[in-house]
Amino acid sequence: MVRLKPPRSVFLDFPLGRQCGTPGDAEFQKQILRDTLRVLETATTPGEILDLPYQWKGPFDFASYMKDLQDMLEEEGTEPQEWKPKT
Repeated sequence: MVRLKPPRSVFLDFPLGRQCGTPGDAEFQKQILRDTLRVLETATTPGEILDLPYQWKGPFDFASYMKDLQDMLEEEGTEPQEWKPKT
């Protein structure tokens, strides 16, 4: 992210697809969002990147991620979108 030089940003060392925590943990997700939005009010240095103090709760495994994704799609009554690069 440092190479991109965003005007202001936050960083969480969470697994891909879990930028705001685990599914269903609305209070934790709200806290991350509040802390992220607070950076818009408090950042004073261009390119500042704030490391948020949260830790991932345990090991991450891809099988659980895929199961959570499938459960979410079933709950929403939709299918995964197929991504294809433009040729």
